[in-house]
Amino acid sequence: MPAGSIMVRVIRGQLTKPITKQTVELSGPGIRKTAATDEAGRAQFNGLTPGSRLKATTTVAGEKLESREFDVPAAGGIKMMLVATDPDTEKRAADDRRLAQEPPVPGMVVLGDQSRFVVELGDDGLSVFNILQVMNTARRAVETEPLVFDLPPAASGASVLEGSAPNTVAAGKRITVSGPFPPGATAVQFAYSIPYGSESMTIEQRMPVAMAQVSVLAQRTPSMHLTSPQVKQTRDMNEEGESYILAQGPALKAGAVVSLTFTGLPHHPAWPRNLALAIAVAILGAGAWAAARGPLGARSVEARRRELKAERDALFAELTSIEQQCRRGTIDDAEYAERRRELVASLEGIYAAIDEEAAA
Repeated sequence: MPAGSIMVRVIRGQLTKPITKQTVELSGPGIRKTAATDEAGRAQFNGLTPGSRLKATTTVAGEKLESREFDVPAAGGIKMMLVATDPDTEKRAADDRRLAQEPPVPGMVVLGDQSRFVVELGDDGLSVFNILQVMNTARRAVETEPLVFDLPPAASGASVLEGSAPNTVAAGKRITVSGPFPPGATAVQFAYSIPYGSESMTIEQRMPVAMAQVSVLAQRTPSMHLTSPQVKQTRDMNEEGESYILAQGPALKAGAVVSLTFTGLPHHPAWPRNLALAIAVAILGAGAWAAARGPLGARSVEARRRELKAERDALFAELTSIEQQCRRGTIDDAEYAERRRELVASLEGIYAAIDEEAAA
């Protein structure tokens, strides 16, 4: 714009409703100018002194509109807008508030375009966050079938995040969101973890309703990559010293499965656990063989007692390890329960054997 110029646009509620032939006043110390708006609702003022402190005012149907004070710039100009109340918009807003209070009606919802999956790298596995926006575009609350999100089989530690709708419930490997859903957006946010198993992992999750678009933000290492049949474009980004993969894809129909495959993941070798199990089996076998030999001398009894205590300590160490894994959510619930039963049963047998040796 030319230096010393001010353009004021006057509208009623929205840009599609300009107010024409409206008198606008520009005033300040020793300055008072008026101009009428044109067909686009714009009033133009030229030749103003740079540094002058002014404000723009007009009155529409008895409603006074006034800008804040501003200084005329030394170079270029200023564009501003004065917005009058739109009776039609206010009436619709009042109707919307009334309708939102009425009993819900049968309807449908979708997952809005602000929905996304966020994946972070943990010490023992991937942390997966579902940040979802359930959209009801109707003007009344709608009642639908509960939205059910079945988590991947390897998922553990599922929880509902703070800020999620109160009707969101986590139970085992399932997240359920019950209606009714008010007009607009309802936040549904939950998370779970999946332990590392190998350098490659696929996460699959069925979406119970249509999804406006697929968005994934994944923390990455230099060797990590993401592929998905639902993703059409990916790019790398850096934020606060961390590297991320940003992936996006088109809309999905209800019932579609989002499949994310990560390669180049950090993972822990399986041989330490297998070695520990082999040692435990060997100790149990040695104990059984010794028990079958019949009465032992004092020296043999002491050696047997040391073997039992070593076996007890090894079992305790493994029991402690799986308890820690359970608290971190890095072990499957069923696997944890089964292995814990086995370890407790073995410990009971060890203690019984120690008691027998002490009595002998």
